[in-house]
Amino acid sequence: STVTIPSLGMVGILHRGEEAYKNMVQKMRSIWSYIATHYLDQFDYFHIGGDDMHVIVENMRSLLLEHESEPIDAREEGRIFGQLASKGSQALFLRGGAGYTIDRIGLKKLHEYMPKCSTKVHKPAEDNIITMCSRKVGLVLGDNRDSCTGQQRSHSMHPGVLSVARGISTSEFDEQLKFWGLLPHPTEKTVKVGMKIGFEAAVESLRDFSPVAL
Repeated sequence: STVTIPSLGMVGILHRGEEAYKNMVQKMRSIWSYIATHYLDQFDYFHIGGDDMHVIVENMRSLLLEHESEPIDAREEGRIFGQLASKGSQALFLRGGAGYTIDRIGLKKLHEYMPKCSTKVHKPAEDNIITMCSRKVGLVLGDNRDSCTGQQRSHSMHPGVLSVARGISTSEFDEQLKFWGLLPHPTEKTVKVGMKIGFEAAVESLRDFSPVAL
């Protein structure tokens, strides 16, 4: 927030550059630094997402228990996981709007690297940048899809796109749908677009609800 209101749990956090969406990279750097400074030793996992994201806590708990069963080596390196996305020929990244999770070791490493993490970048693509900086410090980049069905637990697109693969037709949406359709699937050769791509026990609900989306 830009102001501190204790009764509402709001904290004003300073960041480089102007207060604008196009400066989300610097805003997110400050948010993660604040969380690491004040809460690192109090929690095992930390989750962040857009202001229009709804977290289903019971399903988040199930996801974290699943990650707790991962090999100890992966947990010792630090992990960050969420909805994988692709941007052209660039490396995979975790979509910020749908929310992503980082464990305590991962946040500690990311926090220590923050003074070198895109300090002069002023643009909205914070998810790309945070993923890139996470790779720099050797975090394990994880996919939070259901390991049994292959369905997604995080949804960054509204129902009009996910359910019938139409609604808002842009090159970005088309690119993501194609990418998700090519991901390995434990029960089918590909994850089809449509309702099969969603997961009944989603961690985050679909974003961007509007009359157009419905």
